[in-house]
Amino acid sequence: MASAQKIKERIQQSLWTKLYIALALMQGIMIIAIQSAIASQNTTQANNISAIMEPGHTSTLSNLSRVASSAVALALSRLNRIKWENVAFIGFQVWFVGMAFDATIYQNAAEVIVLAILNGICAILGGLEVMDGKRWLNRIQNLSDENHLNINVHPLQVAVYLEIALTVLQVLYAIIFAYLSFRVVKEFGWVIYKKIGPDVLIQKMYRIFQFFVLALKIDIFIEFLVSCFYIIQFAIDDGFQWDAYVQIVVTVLILPALYFGRMTVAGEHYGRMLVFVIFQFVVIFSLILMLWRTLLPNNNWYTWIGFVILGIVFAIGTSILGVWCMSNFEKGLAPYVQRGRYKEEQQRVQKELQEQSSLNSWRIDDD
Repeated sequence: MASAQKIKERIQQSLWTKLYIALALMQGIMIIAIQSAIASQNTTQANNISAIMEPGHTSTLSNLSRVASSAVALALSRLNRIKWENVAFIGFQVWFVGMAFDATIYQNAAEVIVLAILNGICAILGGLEVMDGKRWLNRIQNLSDENHLNINVHPLQVAVYLEIALTVLQVLYAIIFAYLSFRVVKEFGWVIYKKIGPDVLIQKMYRIFQFFVLALKIDIFIEFLVSCFYIIQFAIDDGFQWDAYVQIVVTVLILPALYFGRMTVAGEHYGRMLVFVIFQFVVIFSLILMLWRTLLPNNNWYTWIGFVILGIVFAIGTSILGVWCMSNFEKGLAPYVQRGRYKEEQQRVQKELQEQSSLNSWRIDDD
């Protein structure tokens, strides 16, 4: 783990690193605040719909047709679940800020690039959030007018306006962040050279290793948190069917498996890496099940579907990178990818070898 002094030095290394961290913090704070406000408005709207189910209301569900009753129940279920979508976006921002610090402290150019791409994808998902919000606003408004339910949709209208403002803000942040990422990556360009040396083959293998480790960090959000949100939103509400138990088992194993993958690539264990790759295909299977269960009739949840598809893509990518790393085992990369005491031991051995080599090169033959 990096010391406090090292963290301070890396963040204050240049104007660009300072701006990079400052922008990540500013983005995180503003988006979390707006998402919290949207979640509050959606909760209020759900309460407004719940009110018509009370016996004292002029139009209870018992007075409505079967179609209208189903539509009201579907709208209420959707609004109760959308809170977790807002929580997912808030979770992403917390994770994003942490990753921005991680990329800066460890000077990982690959991580900086991927974070910029993910920030752009998040802006696109924000646009889908607006589309979904407008769709449900129109549905609930039409449902209220056709059945004389007098549902107050003002909170949902406010939520849609906030979602529009949020999407514009996310696009602006994504553009600025992309530029700052470009400047920071240029600064980090010499880091691999200074650490690895001029060996092009080792540099290439080290970059593949970096992308694999980065994929593991991304999977913490894309695989683990998305699976947690699914269990809370769907499995509990819809009852524990066989696929729910699959999701629970897979979700519990994800974090240990990701740590297992990191230790495996450092130790260069073929069998363990094969086990990790197989588990990633189990995760892909669970995400496909998740997608199947969420594609309900007349309830296409665009943002959630986007999260799940993204999870499938990254799980496949993690598997490919794992196999790629495995093909580079025992080719000289191990000393550069160790952690903790193993890293110190490898560095000590490497230093002794360099010193021995230096002495041999300066030894004068007396014969």
